[in-house]
Amino acid sequence: MKNVLLALVIAIVLVNCLGSLVDDFWGMHIVMSDELLSPWESMAVLSLVGVVLAIVGFVVAVSVLGTIFVGLGVGVIALLAVGFSAFWPIIIIAIALYALKNRNANRYNQQNGTFNHHNV
Repeated sequence: MKNVLLALVIAIVLVNCLGSLVDDFWGMHIVMSDELLSPWESMAVLSLVGVVLAIVGFVVAVSVLGTIFVGLGVGVIALLAVGFSAFWPIIIIAIALYALKNRNANRYNQQNGTFNHHNV
């Protein structure tokens, strides 16, 4: 939230500076309902426009960044799903071999009277 407020303050300052520059150098003025706005009113309108543009820019930046993160997350999940679905027979055989090895090791240790602390 602090960053958003900081961005809005920066946008307001920039718009005020640019509004003064436009008013001084180029003599541009805002006319609303056939009346010329005063320089302060012009700056207020330009500040409002700047704030709206800053908010729109923030929303677009966050949505683009969010879309990129969601896309990367979906890509990783898809790669995991494809990898698991392609190699599931090998994974099941590896689990079965590991279980058989541990079962035979436990049986061998019970017959010899040794205690294997790794299998507890």
